[in-house]
Parts: sequence; C-alpha cells; structure tokens
Amino acid sequence: NSLKCPIPSAIHPEANSVDAQSAAWMRRFSLCANEIERNRLSKSHCGQLAARIAPNATRQTLQVVSDFFIWNVSFDDEYCDEGPLSQQPGELARTVSLIHRAIEVPESELHGGDRYARAMLDIRRRLDAFAAPVQMYQWLTAMRGWFLTETWKAGNVAGGRIPTLDEYATLRLYSGGAMVFPVLITIAENYAVPLDCLEDRRVKALTEIAASLVAWMADIASYGKEVAREHGGHNLISVIQHEHGRSPEWATDQATNLCGQMMELFMRLRERLTLDAPAELRRRKT
Repeated sequence: NSLKCPIPSAIHPEANSVDAQSAAWMRRFSLCANEIERNRLSKSHCGQLAARIAPNATRQTLQVVSDFFIWNVSFDDEYCDEGPLSQQPGELARTVSLIHRAIEVPESELHGGDRYARAMLDIRRRLDAFAAPVQMYQWLTAMRGWFLTETWKAGNVAGGRIPTLDEYATLRLYSGGAMVFPVLITIAENYAVPLDCLEDRRVKALTEIAASLVAWMADIASYGKEVAREHGGHNLISVIQHEHGRSPEWATDQATNLCGQMMELFMRLRERLTLDAPAELRRRKT
C-alpha cells in the first residue's frame, strides 16, 4: 500500500490535475492518521493510477476513482493494518457497519461523525450521478464483502493467529477492496456487463484471479513496509513463511512463482472465454 508508482500522465490528459485534487480531498476529510502519512500518500500518484485502470473515464468519474483510491489506501493503513482498530475486531465491525450504512442510505447522516464514513458518503453521492441502480447494488455488495473480511483479519490479529495459505487466499481476495474495483470501473467508463455474464463461472474465476494477482503482487512489493509497521503477519510472504517454516527469501520466491502460475492460468482462461464473450466483456483499454 501507499507505494509511489509514477505513471506517464499521457494516459489521461488530466491525470495530474486529478491527482492533486485527490490529495486536497484527502486533507479536506482529514484522512490518514497524521500529516506525515498525508504527505506520504499525496505522492502516491492515485490520479495517475486511476487513469491507468480507467483511461476512458470522464474528468468527473476519473476524479471519483482517484478519490476512492486515496480513501482505500488511507483507510486500509489507519483502520485495518496499523491503527488500534486493526487489533479490535468488535470495534472495527461497529465502525465499518456505520460506514456501510452511511453509503447504503446516502440521504441520511448515519455515520456517527466518522471522517472515513463522511468521505465515503461523499463518493457515494457523486457516484449516484453516473451509476445505474444495479451497479450501485453491486458496488454496495462488494463494499460489504470488503468490510466483513477486514473484521476477520482483525480477529486473527487479536487472537495471535496467522491464517493458512488456503484461508489467506480467500481473505486476501476481499481484503483491501480489490473486488470493488471491477464494478467501480464500469461506472466510471459508462458501460455495464450483463449480470448473467458476470455470474458465469468462467467470468467469476477470471475476476477472482485478477483481483488476487493485484493483491498478491502488492503483498510482495510492500512486504518490507508491512513487516516493519503492521501486526499479525497478514502478507502473502509472511503466510507462506509461517506455513512452511522457511526463510523470507524462500517464501518470496514461492510467492513470485504462485503469481506467475496464476497469470498463466488467467491468460489461458481468458483466451478461451474471449471467443464467445459479449462485447461489454471484451472491451479493451485505449
């Protein structure tokens, strides 16, 4: 998380402007634990990352995606990975339930004054201008799955339990919000994939492989930071190391190999599925 990842601004002509506005938006809602973290996150190029995954978004929807990114990372760092709530599953469950209720009923103020709830409510209200009702339902469902998994993780940390690799594969699929982005991008780029297509087992497998790849590669890239700053060993490398009783170097090699195998599986399945996939599913990024 919070990695500085420079991406050419040519991906979207307003990516740099979006990036700067997201940093200002983060400060408006006082996200992050302190100003040191806010300064660090303001250099993470969330606007340019948003432009990479949603190059066909409008200026307005690209800003929503970028703001969501900066919310994602600050929330994940302060509430789920490093702050007091990361070791208090009951309190975290209460907090994320209030956040979810706030975005589920955006015409109310049901957030208990929580700054992350207020910021996410702002995102929800802006999404309403672009999302179809079914897309909003999908987004809320994905958000609920993300929040539920974070309480599972906090319970592990509180109990001093490191998950098995099989358990972690499920936990990490939802932890960090990776499964929220597929529907968010369809909203940002103004298209929709039919529900019966999304529920196809092959499509669901592709979606989960892609989300897992993003999460696992992020684990490998952020391993040093997480070992130094976080609790509980909820990183792919740490999980493999704990399960096999081997060195971090060996576990890193295993994690890298797993990502390679998953990418090969994704490409094989994608090639077969593309033959008869609907146009909405076969969209290519420009």
